[in-house]
Amino acid sequence: MVTDPEDDAAGQDRRTGGGPSRLWLVLGAAVLAGGLGIFFLSSSSGLASTPAKAAAGEETPLVETVTAEIREPVYTVEAPGRLKPRQTLRVVGEVAGKVTGTHPQLIRGGRIAAGETLLRIDPGDYLADVAQAEARLETAQANLKRARAERARQARLAEIGATPQAALESAVAALTDAKAAVSQAEAQLDVSRRNLEKTSITAPFPALVIDEDVSEGTYVAPGAELARVIDTRAGEITAGLSPEDVDAVRRARAEKEGAQLDVRAVPNEGSLGSRALTGYLDTLSPAIDPASRTVTAIAVFPEAFAPGNDGEVFAEDFMTLQIEGRGEGPLYEMPAGVLRRDSYVWRLDAESRLVRTPVEPVQRGDGRVLLRAGTRLEGEQVMVTPLAEETEGMKVRPASDAPAGGAP
Repeated sequence: MVTDPEDDAAGQDRRTGGGPSRLWLVLGAAVLAGGLGIFFLSSSSGLASTPAKAAAGEETPLVETVTAEIREPVYTVEAPGRLKPRQTLRVVGEVAGKVTGTHPQLIRGGRIAAGETLLRIDPGDYLADVAQAEARLETAQANLKRARAERARQARLAEIGATPQAALESAVAALTDAKAAVSQAEAQLDVSRRNLEKTSITAPFPALVIDEDVSEGTYVAPGAELARVIDTRAGEITAGLSPEDVDAVRRARAEKEGAQLDVRAVPNEGSLGSRALTGYLDTLSPAIDPASRTVTAIAVFPEAFAPGNDGEVFAEDFMTLQIEGRGEGPLYEMPAGVLRRDSYVWRLDAESRLVRTPVEPVQRGDGRVLLRAGTRLEGEQVMVTPLAEETEGMKVRPASDAPAGGAP
């Protein structure tokens, strides 16, 4: 039988399981496995070498520093307060009657000199009361004169036995009653005169009218408030100081050796006024307020409500009290940027490594901070530049060494 060569080749392939095709499949798998192995090895080698490269390329941070210098331990203690007049007078009617006249400046914002009359109440009835009281006193005094004469006459008669003892005793009692009647009449006259004086109300001090509710022809009753005026000679601010601030103020007062400690009151964000005031510290309370744990300081500001301050200084306005304080131990003034969490700074050691140094901020302002440190810092470099990561012993490279008093 004749056999087709192609059929013989196909049959041979079936018998040998695929021949060359199977071989190529095995070779392809081997190549793929080798490629994957090389990929993983190279990847692993690249990951392992990354930290080494980063470590080799890491640079020491460049930072700005200042040199710490001791400054005079005098600073300003600040505390919020309210400006109040030292004296406020409620003008009330002490007697009833119709108002017959008022001062032309008895209006809001008006100024009245000490001793000038604020208002008058019709004195007619009170003048009559005084006249009646004077008449009663004259009658009582006449009765007293007669009683004294009768008592003397009865005494002489009793000495010679010409009058009974009862008549003398009656004359003595009548004299006692007459003396009492004179005292009562004198007291009534005094009341009448004082009521008459109350029909005219005068200013006891240079006054600024802050409220009024009275006009000529108004009928007033005793106790009714007619106006309110304040003493323009001085204002005061009462503020609470922490025990630490009190100690600083007390040291500053001691440094003055008995002289007054000057203070200032300056407008703050809650103020309506715009003018600063100069005064003196009057009192430091000897006791601590149990609720706030502060000590009350009272500062006086002469002429706070003088005419020149109209429209710029207001009674009951919020202001910030500024008092001179003296610190204990050295103080350092630096850029505010040196502070970390308000409790420490980073100073540099001899090898420019960071050393954490606890501090206590005493005063801030205008981008500066005045601080106290448990470690003496004069001459030391303190880091200003903030870093993303700051650790004890970290190596840095100072870029400048500006004086602490200059710009960072």
